[in-house]
Amino acid sequence: MSELLAERGVHVDPSTVFDWVQQFTPLYKETARPHRRRVGGRWSIDETYIRIAGRWCYAFRAIDEEGQVIDVYVSPTRDTAAATAFLTRAMESSEVTPYRATTDKAPIYPPAFAAVLPEAEHITGKMEQQRIERDHQHLKGRTRCMRGFQTLPCAQVVCEGHGFMRNLRDGFYDIAAPVGDPRIPQGVHHEIVEGAGTRVQAVPSKEGTGAEDAQSVPKEGTDGQE
Repeated sequence: MSELLAERGVHVDPSTVFDWVQQFTPLYKETARPHRRRVGGRWSIDETYIRIAGRWCYAFRAIDEEGQVIDVYVSPTRDTAAATAFLTRAMESSEVTPYRATTDKAPIYPPAFAAVLPEAEHITGKMEQQRIERDHQHLKGRTRCMRGFQTLPCAQVVCEGHGFMRNLRDGFYDIAAPVGDPRIPQGVHHEIVEGAGTRVQAVPSKEGTGAEDAQSVPKEGTDGQE
């Protein structure tokens, strides 16, 4: 980001960009919450490794049947307490109680489901986890090229923000219409930037106006006439 800004004559230190991410990501995410599409009832749950201050930690993640990222929870441990905290957090943030959930065969999940989701159908197996395993690559690809995290709260904000931007790009918020490059959310609602304390100026469309288009088209019966 700092290099892109430098090309446009704006010199910003990378540490400043990092501060922006930590400050504004939670604000954007919270402001967009009312516009989020409802999460499905079939969840795929798993955790992946993430390095924080030289130590391997765990990012618990869940997606629904449509591929929407439900929630991300970074924990220093991979135990029943962390799994329980993640399930509780995911249900509170999405306001949805799943009726079916798939996990691997890790022993941490049955006690967590018994405590939080006793009525949900719990399916385990390697084949059932292929969707969430593939989905981990989006987050891993983003964090692999970074310099690493030094604190758990920092990793939490970045991982949450990554999931939010993926959902926004994939159309799981009713505030954007993907046009042109699918990686760039366009037509973002003013409420998002205003709620986060920032403002953006709409970029005029490259397409001509209706009046201009009408002038460029010759009228019938006038060809060859002065």
